[in-house]
Amino acid sequence: MESDLHNLVPAIGEVNADRSNYKYNMITGEERVYGQCDVEVNFKNKIFEPASNVQGNIARTYFYFEKQYGLQISKKQRQLYKVWDKQDPVDKSECIIQSKKEKQQGNANPFVKSQCS
Repeated sequence: MESDLHNLVPAIGEVNADRSNYKYNMITGEERVYGQCDVEVNFKNKIFEPASNVQGNIARTYFYFEKQYGLQISKKQRQLYKVWDKQDPVDKSECIIQSKKEKQQGNANPFVKSQCS
């Protein structure tokens, strides 16, 4: 799973480290601790809110991992991911990246590919 190309995306080191293994969730308020990087971390509650323009991408990655590897997704997280998937639909750049990953790895993320023309 860790080396699956559908899980690999560029990330800012400090943000990625602070995200740790925190659950994704919505965080009230927009406190910015990473300058222009639109993410929030609640260290006390161990939750992380990614930028709205990648929330759907994250959701579709988790749906793929559930299907491909049997990853367990809690009911609460599934509800959140369904909302994110609808609010941040697949865009052209996600389709291009998915196509390149499919070509290199030999399999697609069907939750992305099904929405690409």
